[in-house]
Amino acid sequence: MVSTEPTRHTNGALSPAEPTGQSLPSDRGDAGRPRRGGLVGTPVFWAALLALVGLVALITIGVAGRALHGQAAETPAIRIPLPAFELTDQRGARFGLEQLRGRVWIADFIFTTCPTVCPKLTQRMSEIERRGRDLGDALHLVTFTVDPENDTPAVLAAYAASQRLPLERWTFLTGPLDQIESTVLDGFKIAMGKKESSPGLFSIFHGERLVLVDQQGVIRGYYEANDDGIDAVLRDAGALVKSR
Repeated sequence: MVSTEPTRHTNGALSPAEPTGQSLPSDRGDAGRPRRGGLVGTPVFWAALLALVGLVALITIGVAGRALHGQAAETPAIRIPLPAFELTDQRGARFGLEQLRGRVWIADFIFTTCPTVCPKLTQRMSEIERRGRDLGDALHLVTFTVDPENDTPAVLAAYAASQRLPLERWTFLTGPLDQIESTVLDGFKIAMGKKESSPGLFSIFHGERLVLVDQQGVIRGYYEANDDGIDAVLRDAGALVKSR
């Protein structure tokens, strides 16, 4: 799986060419001979030069201003339609793609008994929730369990309560294993599974990327759960919200 980020392009401008030299009249009676580069030094020349310098300055200031204020120049280019799904949330209610339409949302994939990566993913999602509050209800978080046999709605609710997570802006989903696999593997293109680590003992594996989905249920990006990834997903989520 590949993480895709908007690429920023910076437009440059070439400096105006230096004026070419002029032939001056000699003392030998050449005063009537036409000069080369007759526009150089005229009011028209200087007006054009000043206009060009002003245009370059405006472009430079505009680019610098966008960079300074962190404004996204464009929304993410990646577009992968997400197939419809309907699972069960932490309250035991049916919840799926239809309930998320009209909102930008960010998904991650965990299981509640995971002792290593999953707590870190939840912390990162919690950071996204805090930093994205200025987007209001336009941004939602969704966590999919990859161990639905153990992560029942009650277990997910208890997990969210233990972490003091805001369930008005964050939904936890479980369901039959085949439906979870179809949604995660076929829909999100995120790895998940279970392998026998020793006789009778199994370990669960899953992808660690965060996934950004737009208001129409289209995947718009995959992000690492690190500082750069969090900054990028928040920037792109904000751009999608503002693009409506």
